[in-house]
Amino acid sequence: MSIQESKPTTGRVMRKHSQEFKLSSVKRVEAGESATAVARELKLSPSLFSKWLKDYRARGLEGLQNKSSRPHHQPKKTSQWIIDKVLKLKRSKPELGIAAASEHLARFEAVDLSPNTVGKIFKSHNLPDGDQGAAEASYHVKGDENKETERQLEAELDEWERFARPNPNDMWQMDIMGFYIRGAHKVYLITALDDCSRYVVNWGLFREQTADNVLEVLRGALARHGAPNEVLTDQGAQFKHWGGVTQFEKLLSKLNIQHIKARAHHPQTCGKIEAFHKTIHRELIDKEFFISQEQASEKISRFVDHYNHARPHSSLDGFTPSDRYFGVIDAVKKYLADHRAPKNVKEEADGVVGVGRGSRVYLIGKLLGQDIRVQELAGQLSIHVNNQLWRDVNFLR
Repeated sequence: MSIQESKPTTGRVMRKHSQEFKLSSVKRVEAGESATAVARELKLSPSLFSKWLKDYRARGLEGLQNKSSRPHHQPKKTSQWIIDKVLKLKRSKPELGIAAASEHLARFEAVDLSPNTVGKIFKSHNLPDGDQGAAEASYHVKGDENKETERQLEAELDEWERFARPNPNDMWQMDIMGFYIRGAHKVYLITALDDCSRYVVNWGLFREQTADNVLEVLRGALARHGAPNEVLTDQGAQFKHWGGVTQFEKLLSKLNIQHIKARAHHPQTCGKIEAFHKTIHRELIDKEFFISQEQASEKISRFVDHYNHARPHSSLDGFTPSDRYFGVIDAVKKYLADHRAPKNVKEEADGVVGVGRGSRVYLIGKLLGQDIRVQELAGQLSIHVNNQLWRDVNFLR
């Protein structure tokens, strides 16, 4: 007689009886003993023992074999092509974390895969979570050994970063961040960012953080995107001077743009621009070895384009800054819902039709008041205007 016992987390003892034990038990009944008496003696459930008898009489010894509790098929198992897509994404963008990978798949691949499922794929293939969005020390306060002030500032910055003006161009934030070209000199990144969408409306990289350079970035943003209602800055001398009115303030006044100044020594007020500068520092500047200012400018340009148009933002519900800035989130949502890819074998079996395995949404936006969508499928680029196909371009010919 052989009985294997295991204890689940509830503390209840589960018994798994061997085939030999079952056979010896049912043979006693076959020899004339009472089934009820045998079950009582062996402390078996009457219904369970009755099932053994029924299985044995129907299929003999085979009916007493222990069956695996695993299902014969897993209808909600993630499809292999989806797993391959996650792995390919992680290889191309190793900095992506679990949540960021989930957002990227939803926005650009029409694959609705939860962070939990992405995390399981990462774990099963021994992939690190990544460092995108990772907490890091941004403020270093002398004498604060326990970093309590740092943690408080980080928490306040995160809280301020969540507040936003309701519409694009309601407010822009501007700030300056310095870093070194390794082995050469210091440069200054001057950035203007839309408060509602986090869209970088303009930027410039300079040897000096002068008022003229700040004005150059502002004028470039105005030429590209029109005038905002407000501009938020800190109280740096390029933006505000205690002895009089700066050229920056004069230009804002001439264009009827309200200048809002952050409280001194309180960087949390400019939370979004501070958050962007933390991101570009962590994901680009800290990882690259710039040999010249020209090279740094080229790589920053690529990063800003990626940040604006191809990097889903957690504060924007997984959409990109350009989606919000150009007012196309509803159009993107509808397209992705209409073309959602099957994410597991059950959906594939049920015939869920979507973008599928090879298509991506490359661009949705507005041009001269028209809704424009550009997408690719199997090497063919389709351009749609107001949801009507305008032109197909086949790159494989």
